[in-house]
Amino acid sequence: MISPFPGMDPYLEINPRWEGFHGWFVRKLAEQALPKARSLGCWIDVERTIYHQSPSGEFLLLGAPDDAVGVEATFASGNGSPKENLGVAVAEPKVTRQMTWDVDTEEHRKQDYLVVRELGHFNRVLAVVEVLSPANKSGNYAPRYQEKRRRYLESRSHFMEIDFLRGGANPSRDGFSDLIATPYFIFVVRKSPMGWVEEGYPVRLQDPLPVVGLPIGPPRPDLPLDLASAFRAAHELSVRPGNMNYKTEDVPPPPLSTEDAAWVKSVIEQ
Repeated sequence: MISPFPGMDPYLEINPRWEGFHGWFVRKLAEQALPKARSLGCWIDVERTIYHQSPSGEFLLLGAPDDAVGVEATFASGNGSPKENLGVAVAEPKVTRQMTWDVDTEEHRKQDYLVVRELGHFNRVLAVVEVLSPANKSGNYAPRYQEKRRRYLESRSHFMEIDFLRGGANPSRDGFSDLIATPYFIFVVRKSPMGWVEEGYPVRLQDPLPVVGLPIGPPRPDLPLDLASAFRAAHELSVRPGNMNYKTEDVPPPPLSTEDAAWVKSVIEQ
């Protein structure tokens, strides 16, 4: 089934529909980026964190193959922008902020990094990509994810967070008050020896999904992630024929703005 929308499809934002899409999207993103990653001397794995909800409602960790995300990275020097020589046009962040490492807490942070898995130099974690689910943004599991996210930010690994959900809270957006509010948001953290740069990519409902450069550290250029291509493949694989009817279903909550609601209506009535 082909989505009528040029970018994100708001009708996917409901379970169990979202769960199927999320799984396929992450795998298709990895599959499509793997050839370029291999040419840069890297590999892409899809890993899974498993939590169990106890009778008390607390989420308990059962297993986390990606539990090691904060390795001590080596930052090589290089000339030029990591966005150069990608062979494709990549989106530019609307806002960037330069941040600085807190040397007073560096040792404490380094201990956290040491719990991160490092399987030799080749398998060293260079970057992590998270695609948010509803549980990441609200409910009992959200604090667990925010703790995991904090570890990503405090590590020396680069980080990308993709938010294709209008509902729930996202601290990554809160740090970009100078940007207009949009339904979707992509957050990239680019690490360096001196600190890190946070990049914000707001995405409107009407926008095609961009190609975003995932930093993997110099001297390598960014790894281009084609979100639109992965979305189309995941949508086709996750939405079964007859499982979605745009003309009879309402858009899942939260409610759309008046402008977005009118635009969605015009799209599905074409």
